Amino acid sequence: MRILVIGGGMAGLTYAIVAAKNGHNVTLAERNSRVGKKIAMTGNGKCNIGNVKADAACYNKSAIVKSVLDEISVNEYRRFLTSCGIYTYSDPDGRMYPLTDNANSVVDCLRHQFYKFGGRTLVDCEVTNYVKVGDKYHVTLGAEKQIFDRIVLACGNKSQSDPLNIFFLVPADAFTPTAPSLVPVKIHNMDGALNGLRARADVSLYDGIVLLGKESGEIQFKDYGLSGICVFNLSAIIARREIQRKQTNYKFVVDAVPYIKIWDLEEILYNRLKAGEQKELFYGILHNKLAEHVIKKCKDVTNASELAYTAKNLPFEFDRLLDWTKSQVTAGGIDERYVDMKSLQLKNGVVALGEILNVDGVCGGNNLYFAAASALYTFTKEQRENAYSLT
Repeated sequence: MRILVIGGGMAGLTYAIVAAKNGHNVTLAERNSRVGKKIAMTGNGKCNIGNVKADAACYNKSAIVKSVLDEISVNEYRRFLTSCGIYTYSDPDGRMYPLTDNANSVVDCLRHQFYKFGGRTLVDCEVTNYVKVGDKYHVTLGAEKQIFDRIVLACGNKSQSDPLNIFFLVPADAFTPTAPSLVPVKIHNMDGALNGLRARADVSLYDGIVLLGKESGEIQFKDYGLSGICVFNLSAIIARREIQRKQTNYKFVVDAVPYIKIWDLEEILYNRLKAGEQKELFYGILHNKLAEHVIKKCKDVTNASELAYTAKNLPFEFDRLLDWTKSQVTAGGIDERYVDMKSLQLKNGVVALGEILNVDGVCGGNNLYFAAASALYTFTKEQRENAYSLT
């Protein structure tokens, strides 16, 4: 079978490798100058390739996620990686990384496996049109016209790239609305003095007085707003709600002193105020810039209760999500109503994989895992086992 895979990310490479190992003639078309561009950027170059704790709760509510993850476990995903020469370890939070701690080595292993079993890659190449004649696809591929038995769409979505014109393959009305996700957020009237500061914190997201989510970890303060993994995961909640066109009034509330209870903090500050240590109030507790921000937010800087409450409830009024170039993943995509759950095929027979589907996960390797798992899911168990046994 002659197969065209459009997109050289995790989903496309996984599908291409398994198909090639099962004897198919596979061409992979990538519009960038090399495959695996987004893989090479993950985990700050270390490649957070998966998560041993991944389950359906790590993603948006999707029947596709449940079907795929019920079939393709993390252990099976690791078997696929190992068959490609990629050996992994996990950190205490379950995040999986290659032993090399190098994302480029992951791309090299995947490329090597594909080429080893006869795969062909066309880079700087876009698919611009196709015509289905009977059960064959007549495809305009760069400057060439070729005939394929199957088309696999694994081109990602809008994040970190210019939108790809795929409406000749997928009707526009098959897509949900989309929004950038796992992305920094812009804050109204952000205090520029905090720019560049990093701090361990608990971060809560509210819509009015309704708590939507809470994350713990390192928060990064920027001149425009907030960043860091905990903010990214909360941005996913906003992105999914934007897709649903919900009218909202968001704010982030930061507990800048998560390791000290409020009454203990109040006592510390009370004693320092009593001792006349106004300038040293938050020494050893907060970075000086963050301490100055807390004090600016207080009406009465001699009130230990107000100071303690403010330090543990710093408000930041949400303005907007940053754009696609800063987002790690796209919320929204091909609506599951247009997808056959057993084959991930669309009505025209095209197979859709990974981020192009209406599936998005939180940080921690979940999106790369789903991308690969969605590709593996489209093969029979026998075909997958055959691929894992070949090296």
